[in-house]
Amino acid sequence: MTHWPLMNALQPPFFAEVADSKRILIAGMGGGFDVFCGLPLYFALRAEGKEVFLANYSFTSLALQPPGSLAPAVVEVTPHFSVHPGDYFPEYWLSRWLRTQGEPSSIYAFRKVGVQPLRTAYQALIEHLSIETVILVDGGTDSLMRGDEVDLGTPHEDITSLVAVNELQGVKKLLVCLGFGVDRFHGVCHAHYLEATADLIKDGAYLGAFSLMPETPPVQKYRDACEAVFEMMPRYISIVNSSVVGAIYGGYGDHHATERTHGSELWLSPLMGLYWTYHLPGVARRLQYYEPMLSTITLSDVGLVIEAHRDKAKIRPWVDIPV
Repeated sequence: MTHWPLMNALQPPFFAEVADSKRILIAGMGGGFDVFCGLPLYFALRAEGKEVFLANYSFTSLALQPPGSLAPAVVEVTPHFSVHPGDYFPEYWLSRWLRTQGEPSSIYAFRKVGVQPLRTAYQALIEHLSIETVILVDGGTDSLMRGDEVDLGTPHEDITSLVAVNELQGVKKLLVCLGFGVDRFHGVCHAHYLEATADLIKDGAYLGAFSLMPETPPVQKYRDACEAVFEMMPRYISIVNSSVVGAIYGGYGDHHATERTHGSELWLSPLMGLYWTYHLPGVARRLQYYEPMLSTITLSDVGLVIEAHRDKAKIRPWVDIPV
């Protein structure tokens, strides 16, 4: 009989996937505050002595880069940017907070573009930083929607990032979802998410799930970062991250941490504080409109691809989770 050390035997395979990587890029895939959902990983991996960098598909209108910059679709955001108090710019306010913590403060923001320019920007960035592993982070779970579900949530940025990163060469590619249940606010059927995860288990692309525990330093820093940036941008508190932080610290049910969700019904639960992890190429293989996405240049192109697919797809109805 083979004897395995208990901790190694029960540890999700995700940790083995990143164990040998020394330089890692954690990138928010869906815009807005998605990069914040990667902060617990960021702090935990840095505590292991790894070089970790942050990036985000940005919703902010970014100034033109000077000649000689990495690529037209990526901007290095630092605390030295000129930004007005309260402006919507999560990457900038996070950059400022990281500097106060003695952390590297550059965050690479990707413009609102389609797959072709985004892939070029990612390729330039991973070469510039000598990245070995890219971890895309989804604040929510709609990145696993393949295209025929009753609702896709907010797929444009997620799927653009998914396809662009899947097309990269020479790096390991992983996907992490945080916030199970939060996409109910956007109409996502979570039974379809669980079905997708079951498919990925059969495909060998599921790398396990694990809880973010409130007493751990990486999670406490994540909470501190969220609270600090929410204070800097009080009109734009993140629905996803405020809900996730609430769930991690024991919030349950129809709990509202921001006025942005008042009038809707939320469902916070301990499931919301789990990282669900995957081999990114396995997720990309399920996407029914992958091929037409490859030629997109603008986010408008992405919208047309999704619309064309939905027009011909046989949409699966809503399914209640029978528990």
